[in-house]
Amino acid sequence: MGNPNLNVYKFNKGGEELIGIASYGAYIPYYRVSRDEIAKTWEGGSQGGERAVANYDEDSVTMALEAAIDCLKGIERESVDGLFFATTTSPFKEKQGAALIANALDLRSDIFSADYASCLRAGTSAMRSAMDAVKAGSAKRVLVTSSDCRLASPQSTYEQDFGDGAGALLFSDDDVAVEIEGVYSISEDFYDFWRLEDDKFIRSWEDRFILTEGYQRVLPIAVAEALKRSNLA
Repeated sequence: MGNPNLNVYKFNKGGEELIGIASYGAYIPYYRVSRDEIAKTWEGGSQGGERAVANYDEDSVTMALEAAIDCLKGIERESVDGLFFATTTSPFKEKQGAALIANALDLRSDIFSADYASCLRAGTSAMRSAMDAVKAGSAKRVLVTSSDCRLASPQSTYEQDFGDGAGALLFSDDDVAVEIEGVYSISEDFYDFWRLEDDKFIRSWEDRFILTEGYQRVLPIAVAEALKRSNLA
């Protein structure tokens, strides 16, 4: 289950401090699987190109760490006040990935760390929390790193869609490269993908239902209100 998420707060009005993204990083595994080979195996159509695949010794935590290292190049690690880790495929059932990543990055021990999980909105939820923390003054810089290794059922359409990788963003109130102009979101029970406790592969609803009762119904509401609150046509 995921929720469409659009973000809108006017942070830089009336002399308020500018809130935004100071740095970004990414990591894509070296190994690839040809979509032509996947299609050939199942005697189906190919989307063309390749998809990234994590190595046997990689997972969502290690990839998130690589993206975070890339994001913090040239940035003093002592200046980071928090780290949020977002994923739907943590290698741990009960252990905080964010703390492990923070230790590997050699961040201060007194930072605030948290994991965001369970749905595809985890990444944007972590971003919203990071922005709010900086805006509230409880942190000056918060690192958000998101990573996934999602498995699709063999012979499904999603087997060619999904690829492994990670990204990271550093939210700050100084040295901002990209200003966050606003935040707006709605909550809706949105059936697109889900996994039960013991599921190895993702499950999905019928595609037409996802489109008509999901994206076509929910996204216009979110987009319209986001534009309205931002005074955009």
